[in-house]
Amino acid sequence: MSNVVEFPPSNRPEHQWTESEVDKIHAEAFRDLEGSISDCVWMAVIALEMVERAMEGRDDKQEKAMFAVCEAAIKLKHLKANYYAAWHGEPPAKA
Repeated sequence: MSNVVEFPPSNRPEHQWTESEVDKIHAEAFRDLEGSISDCVWMAVIALEMVERAMEGRDDKQEKAMFAVCEAAIKLKHLKANYYAAWHGEPPAKA
């Protein structure tokens, strides 16, 4: 199989990136996180609401499930707040 276009070899090894290239990749990755973070927050909130309604008793197993879902919701809300703080150049929120 022949190449359609021959590119000259780069003088720079593949693993060496410039600071601006790394910054661009990080910026794109950072921006791409917003939707996923928001989706996770909403799913945790929905799960928390469903678990609260579904629990009829308060035995150890139910308490642990409620704690886990509640903590996930809290931590995801904190992550979202920190994401938006970073987006605006502000310091992260305190836990």
